[in-house]
Amino acid sequence: MDLTKINTSALRSLMKLTERKESLVNEIEKIEAQLVSLFGGKAVRATGKRRGRPAKKGRPAKKGRPGRPAGKAKKATAAKAKTRAPRGTLKKKIVAALKVAGDAGMKVADLSKKIGVKNANVHVWFSSTGSKLPEIKKVGKGRYKIDQKK
Repeated sequence: MDLTKINTSALRSLMKLTERKESLVNEIEKIEAQLVSLFGGKAVRATGKRRGRPAKKGRPAKKGRPGRPAGKAKKATAAKAKTRAPRGTLKKKIVAALKVAGDAGMKVADLSKKIGVKNANVHVWFSSTGSKLPEIKKVGKGRYKIDQKK
């Protein structure tokens, strides 16, 4: 074979054939390894790749739920998430409602319906923030009033 008379198309086809031959030889070696493992009793992986989840390396680049693209996670959470009320909004609503109620006071259930907040949130507010305010008094079981200084 005279190498000086080979054109580029012949050289390309020769490259493709040798690459195909190498891939077939690799595949045959894998099959032989599987046969040896079956007869020898040792389990050998069919592919060279490791199986399983790769180890985490530091903080992930994109935020989102695992197994989901980041764009979809943002859309799903944006639809569910409510905007938070500014700090002190609940206090203003509760104090205003108690001022309207007067000396009789108001039950937590009625108060929560009036201001549009869950009962549990109002109970927690009275036990934490409400206990720090001296003008708010507990009148009965689940009933509170505000002492308006005249």
